[in-house]
Amino acid sequence: MKSTEKWGAIVLSAAVLLSAPSYAGASVSEAKTALPQPSWISASVYDASSASAHDIHFVKSRGLVYAHTVQHVNKTSSKTSYDWYLETVTAFDAATGTQKWSYTFHEKSGPYTIASSILYTEDGTIYFTGTFSNSTQKIYALRPDGQEAWTRIIPYGSDVYLLNDGGLLIASPQGPDQSGLVKTSVSRCNSFGKTLSSHILPGRILSTENDRIVTDTSRLVRIGSTWERSSSPSVEVYTTDLKRLYSYKFPNSVNLLRDGGGMPILVQDDGTIIFRGSVAGTVNKLFAISPQGRLLWGRVIPADSVITSTGNGYVTYSNRTVTSFNLSGKQAEQKLMDEPGQIVVLERTNDKDLQIDMADTLYIFDPNTLNVVQAVSNLPLRSDYAFAYADGFLYAAKSGSLVKYVLN
Repeated sequence: MKSTEKWGAIVLSAAVLLSAPSYAGASVSEAKTALPQPSWISASVYDASSASAHDIHFVKSRGLVYAHTVQHVNKTSSKTSYDWYLETVTAFDAATGTQKWSYTFHEKSGPYTIASSILYTEDGTIYFTGTFSNSTQKIYALRPDGQEAWTRIIPYGSDVYLLNDGGLLIASPQGPDQSGLVKTSVSRCNSFGKTLSSHILPGRILSTENDRIVTDTSRLVRIGSTWERSSSPSVEVYTTDLKRLYSYKFPNSVNLLRDGGGMPILVQDDGTIIFRGSVAGTVNKLFAISPQGRLLWGRVIPADSVITSTGNGYVTYSNRTVTSFNLSGKQAEQKLMDEPGQIVVLERTNDKDLQIDMADTLYIFDPNTLNVVQAVSNLPLRSDYAFAYADGFLYAAKSGSLVKYVLN
C-alpha cells in the first residue's frame, strides 16, 4: 500500500447525503458510552500551539504506540511557495505510556519537509518519505528501537509503496509522450534498502495491495496545454515481483474514479480486484475482476457511498446505513441513528475491525457481521483528532500528549 498523508489533506473520505438505500435493516441502539478517564497520559511531546499530531499507530508485536507529529516552521528563505514543516515520530510503551525514543526527520542546517508519507510494517519498522523544500526526496528507514537503519535519496516526485514481503516499490512516473502514453520507472528494494530490480512499466501505479500491482495504462489526450484522461480506460495487473498477469479494458462509458469516497481500488485476499467507476456519468458501479482477469460482476452503489475493503469483500456507508458484502453478495446491514458529520471516515482498525466516525460517535464493528464491538463518544478526540483503536484500547493525541483509554 501507499501512504497518502499530505499536509492539508487529512480528509480520508466524504459522504454527501444524496440518496437513501432501497433496503431497511436492524438499527444500532442510540446509546453510547462516554470515554473513560485515561489509564495513562504521556509526558508532553509537542507544543499544541505550533504543532499537531498527524497520526497515531499501534504496533501490537512490539507493544509500542507511534505518534507522528508535525511542527510548522517559519520560512527564512525559500524559492518555493510551500510551507515548511519539522516532522517527528515518537514511540511510547503501550502499557505504561513511557516514552521510548523520538526521531526528527531533519538534518542540521538542512531543508525542511513540504510534504511527506509514512508507512508502518507489522514488526514496527517505519519508512518515512520526505519531500523537502530544496526539491529533493528521501526515504528514512527506522527500526523499532528508533535507530536509523538506512536512508536513500530517490527521484523527486516519486511515490513509495509497501510490498507484502516487507520491501518497497519506488515509482517515478514519466510525463506522457507525444501520443499520450505514460510510463513509470520502478525499483524494488528489500527491507535493507538494497535494490533488487528495476523496470519501466507502462502507465502509472494505481495500487499495490496483497501481492498485486495495478497500473493505469489509459492513453492521455491533450486538451489545450494540459493532458486529460481519455475514454476507454485500461489497466494492467502485475505480481509484486513485476510479473505481468493480465490487462483489462473497460467499456468507453466507464470512468474509473480516483476519489469517490474511500479507496477506488479494493484488492482482495484471493487476488480479485474491485474497481469503482461511474457509468456514463450517471451511476456509480463496482466492477469485480477475477485473479485471471475476467469480469465477475458489476454492482451499482449509491453515488455518495464511502467504501473500504475487508479482504474478503467490502463495506459501504450511505445515508446512515453500513452494509457488508462478500464477493457473492450482501452479508449484513446496520442502520446508524447518529447524525453524520461533515466528514464520514470509514476504514479498518489496527486489529482489522471496521471503524466508522460519525458526528459524535466512534463505532467499531465486526467487518463481516457488523456486530457492534464498541460505540463511544468521539467528542473528546476532536481537538487533535489523531487516534488508533486496537483490542479494546484507544490511543489518542490530546493537548500535546498521548493518552490511552481502556474501553468496556
